[in-house]
Amino acid sequence: MQKINLRERIKLVLICGLVYFLMDLPVQMTGILPSYAGIKNFLPFTLGLFFGIYGVAGCLLSSLIVSNSLYECICILIAGLGMFYGWHFLSKSGRVSFKTFKDYVRYILLLSLLSGLCLNTNVAFAYFITGLFIAMPVNILFSSVFCIEPVMPSWCRYEHDCEFCLMAGAENLEGANEALEKSAYKHGIEMKRVLEIQSCLEELLIRILNALPDANVHVMIQFGGAISARLIYAGKKYNPFMIAKEEDEIDIMSLKIIKHRALRASFSYRYGNNYIHAVI
Repeated sequence: MQKINLRERIKLVLICGLVYFLMDLPVQMTGILPSYAGIKNFLPFTLGLFFGIYGVAGCLLSSLIVSNSLYECICILIAGLGMFYGWHFLSKSGRVSFKTFKDYVRYILLLSLLSGLCLNTNVAFAYFITGLFIAMPVNILFSSVFCIEPVMPSWCRYEHDCEFCLMAGAENLEGANEALEKSAYKHGIEMKRVLEIQSCLEELLIRILNALPDANVHVMIQFGGAISARLIYAGKKYNPFMIAKEEDEIDIMSLKIIKHRALRASFSYRYGNNYIHAVI
């Protein structure tokens, strides 16, 4: 998600704003809790960390509509942008992940600092508690299970663990498998997991290249608790997870293999490109 166009930026702001609005509205309508309370306070730490200025802008937009509080907007800016830029400034890899002890320490230190900058004991406590007990588990799920690809600052360098392009031809697939094995070995991925990735990718690529023989499939893999595989190929819209009427049992079996290997998979088509994200 390094490069996003204007339409995607607007969509991201509106989605983040809607989430904040739905979580903030009950507190404002009932009046039972003070305006600074509620689970909405974790959102700047999550939406800011993953979506940067777009996540923060969505929170600000909803805050102005629902509570119309300048102080709350300032707290959102501090929490959201502070977490976004602070995380990437302190992270050499540029990734958002919670795989090491350093990742947890970095997050908790930033959370403590940013909550304290709100300069109000009650608000700081509310931000810290929700940031620790709600935002952190959500961030772990986003980064390790759903494998959401975050927006990165322009100065932050980010590289996938393994990246290659594939066209029709068995020799290309052999070279890709070799590159995948070497990269997996460097990252301590056991061979069983490598075979799962290879079988899933092979079946996907077979289906794609059978339907679009001239396609050039760009594959990007990121290793972690769950392994994220992203495939991009230009051309007409083709969803490999859909079964066509003319497909035989062998084709259907290949699709079942993909579904068996992948924890989840998604497909989208935008601006002449097909996008697949499989979490294995």
